[in-house]
Formats: sequence, structure tokens, C-alpha cells
Amino acid sequence: IGGEKMQKTLSADLTRVSKDKVKFEITKNNYEAFCNAVGLYNEEFLEALKRSEADHKAGRITKRKSLIEIT
Repeated sequence: IGGEKMQKTLSADLTRVSKDKVKFEITKNNYEAFCNAVGLYNEEFLEALKRSEADHKAGRITKRKSLIEIT
């Protein structure tokens, strides 16, 4: 298995909210596995959060209306 990550299957209830939106719900027990699956525990992501917090504290901020603006 040397270094391979085991994947956990997550179940979620998926609901269509509108033609452009969907909503999904997971249990509290699956929350940590979900965060890991989408990369929220990824070292690069955590470092980016630290840099972002430092920029914010230093006043280096840019107001955005949407996250789409940064892509």
C-alpha cells in the first residue's frame, strides 16, 4: 500500500435548489472525511489560509463580490 491514500465513500443528500444551484447535506460524522476529500486539510491550502490571514491583518485586502472574480 506504500503511500497510497485510502478513499472513504461519502454519502450525501443532494437537492436541486434552482437550475444553477444544488444543495447537499452530509452528517456531522462525515464532515471531517468531506473536508479531507475536498482538500481543506491539504498542507498548501492551510498555508494559503495563513498567508491570507497575515495579509488581512496587514491591511492588504481586496473586496470581491464573488469568488469567480479570482479565477
